[in-house]
Amino acid sequence: MSEATQAHAWMPVATIDSTPFEELGYVTLNIELEGTPPKNVRYLYTWRSANGLERGQTDYQRLASFNFLPPHDGRFFLNADVSDTEGVIKSAGAWANIGDVVEDEFKRPPIPDDSVPVVIDVNDVSMVFNKASEQYNSLKEYFIALARHELNFKAFRALNHVSFSVRRGEAFGLVGTNGSGKSTMLKIIAGVLEASEGTCTVTGSIAPLIELGAGFDMELTARENIYLNGALLGYRKEFIDEHITDIIAFAELEDFMDMPLKNYSSGMVARIAFAIATVAEPDILIVDETLSVGDFLFQQKCQRRIQELIGSGNVTVLLVSHSIEIVEAMCDRVCWIEKGQQRMTGPTDDVCAAYRNLGQ
Repeated sequence: MSEATQAHAWMPVATIDSTPFEELGYVTLNIELEGTPPKNVRYLYTWRSANGLERGQTDYQRLASFNFLPPHDGRFFLNADVSDTEGVIKSAGAWANIGDVVEDEFKRPPIPDDSVPVVIDVNDVSMVFNKASEQYNSLKEYFIALARHELNFKAFRALNHVSFSVRRGEAFGLVGTNGSGKSTMLKIIAGVLEASEGTCTVTGSIAPLIELGAGFDMELTARENIYLNGALLGYRKEFIDEHITDIIAFAELEDFMDMPLKNYSSGMVARIAFAIATVAEPDILIVDETLSVGDFLFQQKCQRRIQELIGSGNVTVLLVSHSIEIVEAMCDRVCWIEKGQQRMTGPTDDVCAAYRNLGQ
């Protein structure tokens, strides 16, 4: 490891101390620097309520702790931006529960107002696939039909004139029955597919969790695949060096890192893929049925991590799930796509209530 890399090989870790609250009325956010911390650091502390309507920040200071006096009972996210003399900034934060707080009440972010910039703009998008009208059993039969001009296709519209926009910091859901075009829509947003008609404009970096394990080499070890998949997501090797311990710890596969991935179960591969994609805060996180992969403990861990990203206020989450309960708990707005047609877009409660009535 170079001297420059070693100098930046540190990470802030945030913990909440609630013991002063009973006597003094405040909680304390403590920051510890793990690894090789620089000699001189500064801390900028910010806080916001769970609904995002109340927030504030301090000036830069040298103290590695922040005494937060809550304006009322509720749930608050306390964060510290830690910077060194070379301008490197790393962040850490934690939720503080004040009073009698029910966790489930604070999973869904508020709907942002018009002043928040749009980061995903889907404008009149259609996706048309060509399906062969006959089945050919070999390339020879295919090219003979092509030469005779007997090769006919039928157009299949997977999406038909879909439009919606997503603002920064939203958790936006897509719902619909199987084969309705939800995953196709996500692939267009992620840049995997190009829309046949209309435009899709995306601002910011994307971490797509569409097909967990895509881009992995099953002959390589899990450790080697972390670097490979991280590179595909745009992470520098130095970044992976700094965070590989966090990735392994999140995946809970410390004893299997030097085993070829072909010996992993699908759930173990899912753990690695999710840990890599969420080790940093992307601008946009695209999640397609990831929360239904693996055991229930891993599913809960993924949900908590996504909720942390949503709680930061900086990450936009686009979520597809057949569990309408997860969508209702985590998303502020929802788009319902049915058989390629956009049926409804709006607040989560309204759209999910209409979707639940499908077929009744």
